[in-house]
Amino acid sequence: MTSRERIYTVLKGGIPDRVPVSLYKINPFDNESFWVKHKTFENLLQKARELQDTFHFYRPKTGFFFSAPGSIDLKVEEQHDSPISTTIKLTVETQYGPLTRVARTTQMSVHQWVQKPWIEREKDIYKFLSLPYIPYQPELTDFHNIERDLGEKGVMVVCLPDPLGVVGFLFAPGDFGKFALDYTKLVIQLLEKIYERLHDLYRFILFSVSNIIIRIRGAEYSTPPNIPREYFPDIKKTFSEFVLRFDKPLIEILKRGNFNYVCYHWHNGIEELLPMVLKMPIDIIEPICNSFDFPNRILKIRKMVGDSITIMGGLLAEDLEFRNKEEIRNMVKECIIQGARRGRFILIPSDIPESAPLPYEEEQNYIEFLESGVNFGKYPIG
Repeated sequence: MTSRERIYTVLKGGIPDRVPVSLYKINPFDNESFWVKHKTFENLLQKARELQDTFHFYRPKTGFFFSAPGSIDLKVEEQHDSPISTTIKLTVETQYGPLTRVARTTQMSVHQWVQKPWIEREKDIYKFLSLPYIPYQPELTDFHNIERDLGEKGVMVVCLPDPLGVVGFLFAPGDFGKFALDYTKLVIQLLEKIYERLHDLYRFILFSVSNIIIRIRGAEYSTPPNIPREYFPDIKKTFSEFVLRFDKPLIEILKRGNFNYVCYHWHNGIEELLPMVLKMPIDIIEPICNSFDFPNRILKIRKMVGDSITIMGGLLAEDLEFRNKEEIRNMVKECIIQGARRGRFILIPSDIPESAPLPYEEEQNYIEFLESGVNFGKYPIG
């Protein structure tokens, strides 16, 4: 089977020649990616080209918070702090004054370090709510070009946020819970405003792509530690107000379009709220990962979701960073036994290295992850 055939066989409920295995966020055939630019990833990328079933993450160019170009005058100021780092200041004028974000980037990482978030105080919420909005349909020519070049090597993944994924990003790390507690009505207004914009984007996407994966992220902002239980004791009510209310109709929009697979990304607190997630018409849930300390999580989630939903998961990135190769090999084997006996399972890590240089031991563990996935993933399993 080709990688493309193997992945689609799993998504359709069939049994492939082996379990698809992937680093997931890394397309080793993408010559413009962060990882290609750093020599320490060279061996891992080569092994991925040989073994993995590739997913290409595509993020549509959606304008400034999904509004058409020209609808908002965005001022961009860049300051080169060093030969490898840059500080970027973004400013927009509103009727209540300027709204600003400052972040630092470096060539050695895919991450941004936010020095000043969009929203720091109550008045910033009013500024954001006052921003104009003109619906925008992004150009997708580059998507189709990438899909053509990827061919049988893998599958395209369109990455979209849900309203909470956008709103949570407006605050400094750890601040969303405080604002959600102190200014609940205003936070709900933010979610409603973003929902309106995403509603238009989702409707455009649903007929613009076909037979690919659409990945939705953002729900983890509604679970601990982002939402402390001591302030939000009714976690189901919180999830319903901040997530389910908006995500369910948006996902239903996607399911009305061309034949695509909806993937729900969620890291934290999934067991308790999973019955609510399953009320949404999702096809895939990820990342569901075992760990050295919790070795049966995949089995537990498989029993909860049944055989109609594909689980993408495997090992936590922390274990891939700190365990040895023999431990990784044994853990991969157990993940496959727990998740893949009846198909509907794709082996991925919870995350991938996103900073350079890549330590040799960590490189070897990720290579072992790929090799063990291929070796133990041949059907029949176990």
